[in-house]
Amino acid sequence: MKKSKRDGNDFILSAIEKGAKAAIINKVPIGLPINFPYILVKDSMKALHAIAKYSRKRYRGNLIAITGSVGKTSTKDILTKILSVFGVTHSSPKSFNNNLGVPLTLANIPQKAEYVICEIGMNAKGEIEPLSKLAFPDVAIITNISTAHLSSFNFLKEIAEEKASICRGLKNSGLLIYPADSEFCDLLKGIVLEKKIKGMTFGSKKGADISLDRISFINNKSFASLVLDNKIVSDFSIGALGYHQLVNCLSAVGVILSYDLDLRIALKELKKWKPRNGRGSFLDISFKKKLKKIKIRIIDESYNCNPTSLNASLEILKYVEFGNKTKNSRKIAILGDMLELGINEKEFHSEVSHNDNIKFFDIIHCVGTLMKELHSKLPKEQKGLLVRKPKELISHLFNNAKDGDIYLIKGSNSIGLSFIV
Repeated sequence: MKKSKRDGNDFILSAIEKGAKAAIINKVPIGLPINFPYILVKDSMKALHAIAKYSRKRYRGNLIAITGSVGKTSTKDILTKILSVFGVTHSSPKSFNNNLGVPLTLANIPQKAEYVICEIGMNAKGEIEPLSKLAFPDVAIITNISTAHLSSFNFLKEIAEEKASICRGLKNSGLLIYPADSEFCDLLKGIVLEKKIKGMTFGSKKGADISLDRISFINNKSFASLVLDNKIVSDFSIGALGYHQLVNCLSAVGVILSYDLDLRIALKELKKWKPRNGRGSFLDISFKKKLKKIKIRIIDESYNCNPTSLNASLEILKYVEFGNKTKNSRKIAILGDMLELGINEKEFHSEVSHNDNIKFFDIIHCVGTLMKELHSKLPKEQKGLLVRKPKELISHLFNNAKDGDIYLIKGSNSIGLSFIV
């Protein structure tokens, strides 16, 4: 893990003010209170990993590890929601999925936890295997394999192999739940057979162990029939829009089945689930403009963006309803750069113009340096502003907002579109 230029020891006084009770440090900072307890170590990161390893070793419950190019956090949230009905469930807050976040999640496992959900991400080769071995899961999920983080790899197959390395930490009797729709399904199936672990597939294909049928979108909710081994077993719904969100539920269903929990109870709980901020949540805002009250709707997808997740977000706009305003609603996209896509990054941005769902938007604003590739390809009537930074859009958005507008805000997190939200 790349070491930050900032020294974490310098922030201990601030941490104490916010309630820290003790610290692990590799040097004693000036001004540390005499009565504040600390452990002095040579390497704080190694110490954290040692604590995580010990915490995991003493934990006797069920642990699920999730990786994938897209859908990790939403799948984790879905699983946390439904497993909490069956027992004390512990999962990582936000996106704690790297060399720091995974051990923090493990170190904080409550003694009474029956289920632990650990998100494992990567930015480069070789990052998933050691984190999987640290987590030592009995169930591993690969949500998706796509072009996210392609800048660190030569080929998409290398990403698939990196995601598959989550199996190297899996228990001998463990289960891998993986996407049947992936072009690398056979690769993953081969690893299941080679390691002699259990495998379960999910997706839209009829051959998948868990799949969907009779999909519909009504009142900003998604509905589908759950199909197990080619037989419809139940209808279910979620409080979110999008085929991709329904698919995220399928691997969670796989976990429920693997632990022999009551599927009906789990599906009932799914109805209450909604995406978190930055990952598809809806935000309705009312304000006055020239003494007239107007109301707009924001779909907040500002946390992350790659070609796969962008396609899913664009798809949503076809189905969004906004009360009695829907017929008059303008659909406006604010799209930020997609980062870490490697040498073909400009092509990936340009290709968005060929997406069939683009035609459903009235205006498309572009933010960043890469999105100019899309902006140059947009027809004149759809072409909004092209700006380098989100703050450059604010005054234009307020001056031109109309009652009933629906805004999709989507971009890589570091572009800062959350500022607009």
